[in-house]
Amino acid sequence: MNVKNGTLLLIFMVLLAVTACGCMEQTGAEQVQYTTNNTVEITDMLGRELTVPEDITSVYATSPPSTILVYMLAPEKVAGWNFLNTFNHTLMNDEYLNLPVLGGWFGTQTGNYETIINIHPDIVIEGYTTDGQINEAIERRQESFGNIPVVAVDDSIIFVEDSDPTIEYVGKLLDCEEQATDFINFRAGVLDEIESKVSDIPDDEKVRVYYAEGPKGLATDPSGSQHSQVIDICGGINVANCSLTPGNGMTPVSIEQVIEWNPEVILTSNAQFYNTVYSDPLWENIDAVQNKRVYLSPLNPFCWIDRPQGPHLIIGTAWTATVLYPDLFEDMDMEQTTRDFYSQFLHYNLTDEELKSLLNP
Repeated sequence: MNVKNGTLLLIFMVLLAVTACGCMEQTGAEQVQYTTNNTVEITDMLGRELTVPEDITSVYATSPPSTILVYMLAPEKVAGWNFLNTFNHTLMNDEYLNLPVLGGWFGTQTGNYETIINIHPDIVIEGYTTDGQINEAIERRQESFGNIPVVAVDDSIIFVEDSDPTIEYVGKLLDCEEQATDFINFRAGVLDEIESKVSDIPDDEKVRVYYAEGPKGLATDPSGSQHSQVIDICGGINVANCSLTPGNGMTPVSIEQVIEWNPEVILTSNAQFYNTVYSDPLWENIDAVQNKRVYLSPLNPFCWIDRPQGPHLIIGTAWTATVLYPDLFEDMDMEQTTRDFYSQFLHYNLTDEELKSLLNP
């Protein structure tokens, strides 16, 4: 009996061990499967196949256009800024305003890989870049960021009329498709209204516009430039008969050239120039100055018409239309449009005082 019992006990222990091993193997398999289920295979907008987390919670984009797009669609996923304007009162909630500013690759800026890696983003988004060709830039980024997936998006994000595919792609990537759709619809409403009203304006009745850049207003960008695109979209005639400077733009011009062009409207995003233009004798004989039609773009938290380019320029496009053709767009309620845009896409509820200050800087 003792021998038999000992044999049965031995068999039971062996079976128990085998069962335990099977459970351990199954648990291990489940862990592997669990990890796999928390990643997905995607194709970025350059056609590269990547493995990214299924639930992306932290994103760093390497230039302002893409960073602003992420902020507009999924602000809680922004890991940091490329730059941030420091106003006395920035129109941004503290939870976003206090994110780290880590730079990137745009304009003359060169980012630091280590500082970005140290904030542990789930992915890096590379879109518009002035750091060489996008394909080459992506290869450098991926090599330098190591295991952090670098997702390429289309650089059309800098063009007001062409960026819907990028908005749609990022909406799907970050699981915020409804917000992306709402933004695309908002854009379509603005662009359709502008197109319907300016498309039939005869050339000889179009407003002649100069885009004044720099503290003296003596740099500009001609028609066709990404920096002056709102003028073209809104049916203005860009008077700048000068060369187009690729990339950063800002072609130098002389006051004599501006006087010869004699614009009816001057747009600027430079507060220093705006604050001096009406008292500067060099500008006093230009029609736009004499008729008090020099306009400073709203700037807070991002400039509405240029630098940075990006998806937020749609609100500046609406503003530009009302500035160039106030009679034609008298039924465009910029106050309500601005409130809606800031609330839904910049995640900030404007007070009456803030709205007034924003639209009358």
